[in-house]
Amino acid sequence: MNNLFLGLLIVVIAAFFQGSFAVPMSYARNWKWENSWLIFSIFGMIVFNLLFSIISIPNLIQVYQSASLSAFLIPLLFGLIFGISAVSFGLGIAAVGFALGYAIMLGLLLGIGTFIPMVILHPEEILTTRGILILIGLFVTLIGIGLSAYAGIRKEREQGGRTGEITRISKISLKIGILLCIINGFCASAINIGFSMSRSLMETAIAHGANENLAGNAIWAVLFTSGGILNIMYCAYLIGANKTSENFKTEGSLKNFIFILIMSLMWIGSFILYGIGATMMGNWGTVIGWSVYMALSIAVANLWGIFQGEWSGASRKTKTLMAQGLLMLLCAIVIFSYSGTI
Repeated sequence: MNNLFLGLLIVVIAAFFQGSFAVPMSYARNWKWENSWLIFSIFGMIVFNLLFSIISIPNLIQVYQSASLSAFLIPLLFGLIFGISAVSFGLGIAAVGFALGYAIMLGLLLGIGTFIPMVILHPEEILTTRGILILIGLFVTLIGIGLSAYAGIRKEREQGGRTGEITRISKISLKIGILLCIINGFCASAINIGFSMSRSLMETAIAHGANENLAGNAIWAVLFTSGGILNIMYCAYLIGANKTSENFKTEGSLKNFIFILIMSLMWIGSFILYGIGATMMGNWGTVIGWSVYMALSIAVANLWGIFQGEWSGASRKTKTLMAQGLLMLLCAIVIFSYSGTI
């Protein structure tokens, strides 16, 4: 039981970093989206990811050499799917803002990323008390997401489409931004599904001396590296097409670089902590832990949206809708957490 609550606490900390990681990107000036996302993809998805994996997994190369082909291909393929989602995430969040973007993307990510692992790993327990509570928590979460999304749309109308000016990153329209967020939500669920289906790779890492709670880093190293390569290729294409390579030489680029490095550390750190917490929570960690992780991330992102002024100029009714959505998300977190004690 102590491991359950300690694991849950680690997941909560991870959720704070996940809900906050994109904030530094909004302070990068004179860079286009592709400039920031290229640096993030290189360091967050590959450099820091591999560095943490090499430090925490003894004989990492031997682990991969000993693993079966399927054990290696599962995180590799799901990483490629994630790579598609990461591109749409960056463009979508820049177009619609943190609050609405996170509500749509992480909402779909939470629902699909929770339900599919539950069906795969625990099909016989879906209709038990625990399974039903998780389904209720998902339903409550979707209500909260719906309220947040509706509030975001009302905010756009009341602000006269000023979100692009507030974020200062993208000129993509709201409709295209929402579509990109939806694509992201479906594809990004590959993160937790891939992690859940790669247990054999974790077991191989443990057999080579890795700590059980850190063995998940062997999965992240493959999954995020493959996705990161796709992101780097796409950003390189955009930089060439838009001729934005000169942006790296503009005033304030060093400060921008530091902001993106912080963003990268927060992002990969959140997944490493989630992997540790989910492992400590036991067999249901990738279901209950993922639910709490995503729901709380959405709540944190909404609070950042308010703090950054995304809701300035919105009516009292619109702000009330966002507050109601946030309350529903917090209720869902309580339900998910309680289901873990049964």
